[in-house]
Amino acid sequence: MSKPTFFPRYKKLAEILRKRILHGSYAIKPMPSQRRLAEEFNVNYMTVRRGLKLLEGEGLLPNPNRSRVKKTAEHRGKNHFNFGFLMPTLGSGALELWRTSIEQATIGKPWSVRSLLYMHWDDPILMDAIAGFDGVFLNPIAEKLPESIASTLRSKGRIVVVDHDFSSYGVPSIRIFPPLFIQRLLDHLASLGHTCIGCFNTQAEDFEVRERVDQWRFWMDIHGFTGRLVNETNTVRGNPQMKAKECMDKILSEPVRKETAWFFVTAPAAIGAMRSIFDHGLTPGRDIAVCTANGEGLAALLNPRLTSLEPADPTPFVSYCMDWMSKKDQVWRGPLLMQPSDLQLMVYESTQPPDLKPRPGIRRK
Repeated sequence: MSKPTFFPRYKKLAEILRKRILHGSYAIKPMPSQRRLAEEFNVNYMTVRRGLKLLEGEGLLPNPNRSRVKKTAEHRGKNHFNFGFLMPTLGSGALELWRTSIEQATIGKPWSVRSLLYMHWDDPILMDAIAGFDGVFLNPIAEKLPESIASTLRSKGRIVVVDHDFSSYGVPSIRIFPPLFIQRLLDHLASLGHTCIGCFNTQAEDFEVRERVDQWRFWMDIHGFTGRLVNETNTVRGNPQMKAKECMDKILSEPVRKETAWFFVTAPAAIGAMRSIFDHGLTPGRDIAVCTANGEGLAALLNPRLTSLEPADPTPFVSYCMDWMSKKDQVWRGPLLMQPSDLQLMVYESTQPPDLKPRPGIRRK
């Protein structure tokens, strides 16, 4: 039986610190002092010095006496780039799609991504991430962008906004859901015979929400159809599902209902409203057609399944941006707004022709 190989403690320490550095752990804060590292790993001062000396030899540290890691780490003769993904504290299915795509874009390349949460535009972690990472992908919060932050995003470079259009601020942006394609969703409802189609929003209002509502207004006007706008805008940290359920409860309690179909600006609002429809003894699709702009990876998992537009794969756009971030030339070359040329409409059971026959509990005008 062979004896276990002895692995010096300074090499174990170096291995852990190496992993932290290559995964961006010290991109937004300095590495702890040698004294604190000795306390953390329960080793003596010289063990820490020897471990840091190894990292210096690999190009990960400027010298063994300085704990700030290089912004672009050099590992095994190649540059290793650390990218940050800044996202709001409230997650969503759409946000998870972005996180997965950004991580997939690093596969097979000396790149790594670290996801970070922030709460508001003045959150210090924003500036720390911009200064510490080789490049940053930013999913904006719904709050209005202060001009001071907009100026920082423009001037610092190697920042890309995802899921929103910040091209008017001079910042490269990826939007995989152009609002124009909402008309395709509404055309589907019209083909089924729906002429009274409402629009429903309970998200915190931002530019993307307004654009989707405007597309509904435009489409309804040119077709001469009727339908009301329910625009109960929520706070940034509100619950759009519960708000949608409350609003739909009120609508379904009305003695006469006009709308045979509802277009929901977001999937969470549609999910909350569908719960209300069930609670009133009705069935989404059979009794009231329900659809949403973006299924957010949930549409095909619901019962009934939710008709929606399928977002495009953002990975090719993300890879293009990472290539740019990993080059010395900081001049952006390409359109400031990157978006797909087509989206797929996924038709499910939640949209069916209107049932205009008299049914118990349903009165239509």
